[in-house]
Amino acid sequence: MKIRVISKILVSGLLLLAVFLSHGLAPLAAGDDPTTGGITAPALGDVPATGEDPVSVVIGPGGPSVPGKQEADPDFSGSVAIVVAGKTDDGGNLAIHFNEVTVAKILVSKKPLKIDMPAADLTLSADNIREIVAAAGEVFTVQLKYDNASKVGNRTAVTDQVSIGVKNVKGANKAVKFSPAAQLAFKVSSSAKKLKGARKAANGQWKNVAGKKSGSTFTISMKELGNYTVVSN
Repeated sequence: MKIRVISKILVSGLLLLAVFLSHGLAPLAAGDDPTTGGITAPALGDVPATGEDPVSVVIGPGGPSVPGKQEADPDFSGSVAIVVAGKTDDGGNLAIHFNEVTVAKILVSKKPLKIDMPAADLTLSADNIREIVAAAGEVFTVQLKYDNASKVGNRTAVTDQVSIGVKNVKGANKAVKFSPAAQLAFKVSSSAKKLKGARKAANGQWKNVAGKKSGSTFTISMKELGNYTVVSN
């Protein structure tokens, strides 16, 4: 009797299980997560789309510049290392900072350094760079100032005036004597005649300095730092 009861219970259980399976839940789709209500979660490493474009920020050379300040980043691809002067501040001032690594690269390359300015190009030989380092240290700043005054004493200036100084890492002005002379090449009219270089002396008076015209360039042999221009007699 007991065996029959147990058998009936087992048969009933099997029938109930069959009915349940025939009306049961459909299998989950591949990738569905029952803990999230069937919503497929993004794969690891995927970034959900937001509808916004990504923003990139450039830092260092080639990035946003600050008028009046510049980190020297010479182009060594040619026979001369070139630094293109950036924007001045509202007063016409520009400080070009040369850090220790940049100075070391210039010295190792043994190439002249040209600072390409709007009104003139300053070319410093490898010896000139060593003279600056001896006076100001292995970290220095070339301080430039442009002035478009049309008169130099009683003579007419045919180019902008360019003031060139050097500061050490503490910001102190340092005197530098160049031997051989550095070359300061001003852009002038090819038809201009009777031109002379001029340098502002410590007493405020403008003195003639050696220079030579070739085509549309007048080059001053610069033996010391200071304020320079080209005048017409």
